[in-house]
Amino acid sequence: MDVGFKKILSCFDESIITAVTPVFNDLSEIRIRANRPVTAYIPQTPCFVARDGTLSENFGENLLTVTFGELREAFSRLCSYSVYKHMDNVCRGFITVFGGHRIGVCGTAVCSGDRISSVCDITGLNIRCAKEFPGCADVILRSVRNDGGLLICGAPSSGKTTILRDMARTLSVNERQKIAVIDERMEIASYFCGQAGFDVGLADVYSGYPKREAVTLAVRTMSPDIIICDELTGDDSESIAAALNCGVKVTAAVHCRDLAEARRNISVNKLIKTGAFGNVIFLDGNIPAGISQICAAEELAV
Repeated sequence: MDVGFKKILSCFDESIITAVTPVFNDLSEIRIRANRPVTAYIPQTPCFVARDGTLSENFGENLLTVTFGELREAFSRLCSYSVYKHMDNVCRGFITVFGGHRIGVCGTAVCSGDRISSVCDITGLNIRCAKEFPGCADVILRSVRNDGGLLICGAPSSGKTTILRDMARTLSVNERQKIAVIDERMEIASYFCGQAGFDVGLADVYSGYPKREAVTLAVRTMSPDIIICDELTGDDSESIAAALNCGVKVTAAVHCRDLAEARRNISVNKLIKTGAFGNVIFLDGNIPAGISQICAAEELAV
C-alpha cells in the first residue's frame, strides 16, 4: 500500500487499513457512507469491513460504520482542514489527494442560480484506489493503426485512466513524441503541491484546467504531437476538432461499454464526427488493460 493511500485511510478507523492491506493489489475503491457499513470493492465485488479488521461478503452484524460526525472530521482532514481551498473540485463531485487517489464526494448542494456554489453536510465518500501499471498500454500501442487519433471506450473502473497515463509515459520517453496531458480532474498525472503522483514521463501537464482552455493553450504554446485527455463528452468536440485542424493528434477516453452502446451515445457520435479519431478501442473491464474490441472510427457512424 502506497503512502498516499495509507494517509487517506489513517483519517478513519484503523480496522479499515487492517482489512484492505492483504487485498490492496486487487482493491478498486472503498465507499464510506454516514452510519452505513464501510464497503470495499475487490475488484468489483462488494465486501464489508468488520469491526475486527476482516472482510465479509455478508451484510450483517459487527460491521464497521462511520458516524456523520466522524465522516465530517475525516473529510476536513483529507482537505488539510481547508475545505474552502478544495471547494471548486468538491462542487464538481471530487477531491484529489497526494498519490493520485481521487475521492468522490456526496453531500448537500448549495446553489446560486443554476450553479453549485458549495457543498455541505458530507454524507458519503468514494475512495478510488489509483495505481500504476507500467507497460499496460503496450498491447494497445502495438494493435492500432498509426493514422489518426485514438478513442478508448470503457465502463467506469475499466482502466481507461491507467492506460492513458502509461501512454503518456511511453510515447514521451520511448517514442520521443511531444505529449500534452489535459488533466482536468487531476487523475492522470495527479499533481499535488507541485509534485506528480504518477510517472507520465516527459509529458507537459495541464492540471485542473478546463479542457477547452487547456487544448487551446497546448496547441498555441507547447506544439504537441499528441494531446491526451480523459472523460471526453460531446461538449468537448469543438476543442478536439480545433486540435485536429492544427495538425495535433488526440488520444482520449470516454465512458462507453461496447460498440452497440457507442452507436447510441450522442456524445461519442459528436466526437467521431470531428474526424479526430481513426481507431476506437473497447476495454474488457474484467482484464487489466484488456481489449475486447478494436474497430475503425467509421464503423461507429450512424
